[in-house]
Amino acid sequence: MALDRRSVTFGVAAAVFGASEACAGDGTPGGWVVLAGNGSSLRLRITGYQFPDMTDQWDSNWLMIEGAVDLAGRGWRFEDPCLTTIEAYRLADWLEACADGTPKDPYCGFIEPNLQFELIDPKTLRIAFALEAAPPWSERGDDWTMHGFEMGVGPVLTQAAAELRKQLQRFPVRGP
Repeated sequence: MALDRRSVTFGVAAAVFGASEACAGDGTPGGWVVLAGNGSSLRLRITGYQFPDMTDQWDSNWLMIEGAVDLAGRGWRFEDPCLTTIEAYRLADWLEACADGTPKDPYCGFIEPNLQFELIDPKTLRIAFALEAAPPWSERGDDWTMHGFEMGVGPVLTQAAAELRKQLQRFPVRGP
């Protein structure tokens, strides 16, 4: 059954992700980075390099990121090259710093502005979605703050950072 990656309802998304939970896009076992709060959640995992055979320092480091989002009972999924290896390492460091109460910057953004992470206050993290990671009901020009959720800061961020680093072991920084 072919599904449009951005137009799945949450029930179908849950069934699809339940069936593929044990394997990443390359067939190897893979866990999920899970961030959740206030009845919403984001699950992310790296499925591969966008250009697996490329060796230059820039384009060879784009990662395909699979995401499953539940935003207050409405769900969708996406898969897009929205992070580089270096950005994924930076996100892991930032999540851990937020959990420890030591972030240098309250914002963690990326070259491709599909995902945004913002520490609103020492106890609250906001995750927002745009462009290819936005929900299928979003409209062109929607503000970042429209499609996202807030969650508490705590040990779950340390766990998410550890899972992301574990995934990055299979996808190291490449290039000269």
